[in-house]
Amino acid sequence: MEAVTQMNLSFETLVTTFIASSFLFLIACIVFISSRRIRAVGYQALTFICVLSVIRLIIPVEFFFSKNLHSRKILSCVIAVFRKPYTIVSQIPISVCIWQILLFIWSIGSIFHIYGYIRNYKKDKMLICYLGKEVSEQEKYSDVMAKVCKLYGISHKFKIYEMPGILSPAIFSFSSPTILLPINNNYTIHELNFIFRHEIGHFVHHHLIYQFLIDIFVAVYWWNPFNKFIKKQIDTLLEMSIDNKLSTNVQETTEYLQCLLNVSKQTVEKRAFLSNASSLSLNNLQESLLQKRFRMMTDSQKHHAAISILLIVISLGIFIESYCFTIRGYGVPDEVNDSKIFSLMEENSYAIINDNGTYDLYFNGEYLDTVDSLKEYENTHIYKEDIIK
Repeated sequence: MEAVTQMNLSFETLVTTFIASSFLFLIACIVFISSRRIRAVGYQALTFICVLSVIRLIIPVEFFFSKNLHSRKILSCVIAVFRKPYTIVSQIPISVCIWQILLFIWSIGSIFHIYGYIRNYKKDKMLICYLGKEVSEQEKYSDVMAKVCKLYGISHKFKIYEMPGILSPAIFSFSSPTILLPINNNYTIHELNFIFRHEIGHFVHHHLIYQFLIDIFVAVYWWNPFNKFIKKQIDTLLEMSIDNKLSTNVQETTEYLQCLLNVSKQTVEKRAFLSNASSLSLNNLQESLLQKRFRMMTDSQKHHAAISILLIVISLGIFIESYCFTIRGYGVPDEVNDSKIFSLMEENSYAIINDNGTYDLYFNGEYLDTVDSLKEYENTHIYKEDIIK
């Protein structure tokens, strides 16, 4: 017998998703507390953990291979409240649960926020086309771009635009990446080398795709009060990751820090036009974050591969296990709540035998009760849990 034949979204799968993602974010936050911990764990491992948590939230479903883990106390009470049917209009024989109402509000809000993200992206793209000036072929930029692309070993051609209202250099869009520079900038060839290496580094290391996933997460979980914190931490982490790759020795670190300072000075009293949809910027205007990036580049703390591997393995374990098991409460199916009399027949019920000899009784695929004997349910099929799943 098949218990789940396709992807399924329910209140229980959302609870399982939130618990798993909370554990993953907790691991990341413990590391985020200290700059030395970030250096020890490594940027790639920390970014991987954060993105893993976001992916889990974006896909809050169970699959055909998922098994049930029953919570007999706390979760059962919560499910009873959220799944209790209510009749909105007495003349209309239609009842809805609290969680269905909340899911409807959540879905409508997500649609509006995703629409807003797409609208901002198209608006930014239009502003670049109409207000920006393409300078890809100017010798000052093309020569540096060619050297940087050769350094990264890529043949991709990036468009370069000078834009009014751009606070600092940025790369826009992962589908057709474009380098954006402030108009009438005074960057030297040496500074442009660092700027292009930084922005193209985001493209090479797939950071724009990571940011796209974060933006989708923020749009879908629009009600989450920690959205801004999560997005801010991951964006900063991506910047630090590139900073680390561009500061391989003392001389290069010093020159790169000077470049960041010069870029920061040129952003004073400028106003941004773009919404920052699908873009990553070289310079973060918040002084505390810029100082943190400076400390990270000058910190002598070494990266410990063993710690990185351990945290990645633990995080992957949590991620995979959260899809293998779904936490469920001992609730009563709606069909039972809605009728005083119901029949357990061969086609609508089955039982799973437990290790202690008791039986979990299911009605229409939902848990009903645990019984010591099936004498009163002669027509009920008995299965082992591994067969059901």
